[in-house]
Amino acid sequence: MASKSVRIPVLNSLLVVRDERSQDLPDIDRNGVVWSTASCVLVTCMPDSDGETRVTLGRANEIEHHGKLIFDRQLETPSRRVVIDGVMRERILQMDVPAPQTRMRIWTNGVRDTDIVTIGLG
Repeated sequence: MASKSVRIPVLNSLLVVRDERSQDLPDIDRNGVVWSTASCVLVTCMPDSDGETRVTLGRANEIEHHGKLIFDRQLETPSRRVVIDGVMRERILQMDVPAPQTRMRIWTNGVRDTDIVTIGLG
């Protein structure tokens, strides 16, 4: 599983990281930078009007991750595929995973409007 990275403007400054089949979106309380359900994580990033966010997805032991760890939990992945979408369901990145549950860690530069979101699987 090779890591993948893109730089993109993210509409509404919100990334949707989920099992490919998940429709279970978390409620947003506007107080945090990350919200989750058992199979979906929402994470804030730089608003598209301010520039691009570098989004990286890969195995946690193979990617460079600097900054602040903001999420570290198991994600239900029964489809065995983790996807990153924008709020309009546009696919940004995807990666197959070997099991129906996957440890997911997310690092950012520590600010709400981060321009770096690194997602490590496994």
